[in-house]
Amino acid sequence: MPVFYDFFIENRHFILYQSLIQYYLIMNTYFDHNDIHTTHIFDFETECFFRDPLEFNKTQTRKILSELITKLTPLREACKKTIVDNPLPLIKNYMITHKSCDFDYWFALKLRQYQMGLKNIFKFLDHHLAQSFNNDRKQFNEFLKLTLLQYEKIFFNKKVSRIVKDYRRTILLSRKNKSQKIQARKPKTSYSTFLLKSLENNPNYIRNHIVVFMDIWYTLKKEGFINKNTTFQNFKAIFKNQPIESLNRIKWIGTNKELQWFVKYLVYESRKVVDLDKDIWLITMKCFVNVDEKEYTESQLRNASGYKIDRKKLLKNILNGI
Repeated sequence: MPVFYDFFIENRHFILYQSLIQYYLIMNTYFDHNDIHTTHIFDFETECFFRDPLEFNKTQTRKILSELITKLTPLREACKKTIVDNPLPLIKNYMITHKSCDFDYWFALKLRQYQMGLKNIFKFLDHHLAQSFNNDRKQFNEFLKLTLLQYEKIFFNKKVSRIVKDYRRTILLSRKNKSQKIQARKPKTSYSTFLLKSLENNPNYIRNHIVVFMDIWYTLKKEGFINKNTTFQNFKAIFKNQPIESLNRIKWIGTNKELQWFVKYLVYESRKVVDLDKDIWLITMKCFVNVDEKEYTESQLRNASGYKIDRKKLLKNILNGI
């Protein structure tokens, strides 16, 4: 134990060192903490060092602890001045995020803990897919691949590696292949968005009825059909047959059925929008994303179900002024 010996014994603080041991002998593991905190990792490695569980190599643990102390403690001279009071606060705690330059290092150390809790690995990986990689499966898959190559033989065993590889295959790669097979068909029309019939004869129609359109925009947000952060500029764009950037699509926070009612009312019932025939749902997909900002599929919109007739009536009343 050269690091612990040098750090504590050299300074004649053997009693404090003993108390530190007793402190860590009662520490809990952190399997259920999906965020990465450096003190959690230090606590866990220290506990493994003193308890010497079969899942871990003590020589390996000693090396990790030496490196952690170097990374997480302040300068040695500063330590000498405060160690008499309490050695524990000397260990700095950092919240590690995807933006951290050494995120892969801490991620691998956190993953190492799950050698004693294999059943929790999928939950941990799901958490970071969503929180650290914003559900970008391609990027997360590449990160896991490189993390395994870099740290597999340094930090964790084959069981952990096998489960991570299973996760990549069943959760990341399989969904990727599935999405590649289900490609949206190409539209048969040239429309980019919906087109109000009134605009065909009067390009200034929306401008001349600005109060009406602003009232519709405001009420759709108020009644929980579109996201409250939807700009009026983006809302107007879906009626003008002009290309819309993916990031500017309207976030529909109502149900799929309500979006279906919205479109059908404009196209079929009120006939205020040009009939798009079989492309109706493809064009809808160019204008809207769901509450999770994910793209709809034709099937989701065409086959949407729901029975809240009062919401259907509310939509009709809102759109009646167009």
